[in-house]
Amino acid sequence: MNLTDKQKDYMPYFVMLDLLQESGQVNMMEAPRALRDEFNINKRESIDIASEWIKSKTVGGNDDS
Repeated sequence: MNLTDKQKDYMPYFVMLDLLQESGQVNMMEAPRALRDEFNINKRESIDIASEWIKSKTVGGNDDS
């Protein structure tokens, strides 16, 4: 996996999101809320982290444009 610097900074969050996805307990559209609940971060940051996580999962998802 070829991550951007921003994605590397978010790696602790990505680990939690990977585990959450593997559990199948939550629709991943709820990922930002789960991040806020777990890490006490603000809404904008949680959305940014979830967006970067999704980009990291897509083929060629590290488009820096």
